[in-house]
Amino acid sequence: MTVEQILKQCTVQGNIVKLPGIQSERKTYLDVAKQINQIGGKWKGGKVSGFVFEQDPTELLKQIASSEKRNLQKEYQFFETPQALADKLVSLAHINECHSILEPSAGRGALLTAINKVLPGKVIDCYELMDLNQSFLKKILTASFKGADFMENDGTSYDRIIANPPFSNNQDIVHIQEMYTLLNPGGCIVTISSTHWQHSNNSTEKRFRNWLKFVDALIVPIEAGSFKTSGTNVAASIITIVRHD
Repeated sequence: MTVEQILKQCTVQGNIVKLPGIQSERKTYLDVAKQINQIGGKWKGGKVSGFVFEQDPTELLKQIASSEKRNLQKEYQFFETPQALADKLVSLAHINECHSILEPSAGRGALLTAINKVLPGKVIDCYELMDLNQSFLKKILTASFKGADFMENDGTSYDRIIANPPFSNNQDIVHIQEMYTLLNPGGCIVTISSTHWQHSNNSTEKRFRNWLKFVDALIVPIEAGSFKTSGTNVAASIITIVRHD
């Protein structure tokens, strides 16, 4: 049987996808498992013996069974900030109770958790594009959900912006420069970024490098493998910007 045929015979029981009771070649099984993993399923053996999701997977399963390729992690550029790195970003931001704080790509709240370790009960404004992640954030009492797309923000300004923005297609460049427009005088951005802009000779990346010099940004490389637990080995940096005007 093909991958598509097996996916079409899968069944959904609550938030669990069950494979059909048929034998398949190992390569075919691995391809099926990969596609289910990419829509958020995680295999659990024993009595469950199925792929467990955090919400009803029916619609996503239909999509991949009809040969539509889905990879939620790549589509939404969601690579969760490892907690140790989240703690480091927060420490660099030197936050206090008086600061207004924004997390513009909040994911499932790793940075919010790190902030609340330092400031228990502090309410943080946040944006998040991915529906599933939004459902996580709305359960966090200290998360004030402002909307899905940070680039459609309401113009509120902040003292601290702590972020792990999407990287693809220079989205990190666009997001970081938008963050700066929302920063109060004396305020601080601490954000993860890709390293692509450091080496590219395209005009966008050149302008960004010049802009970072203009705002006197501090750029520190992140240790290789820091995002391995989040499913990527992409190189990254931490950018810190203080607004002096």
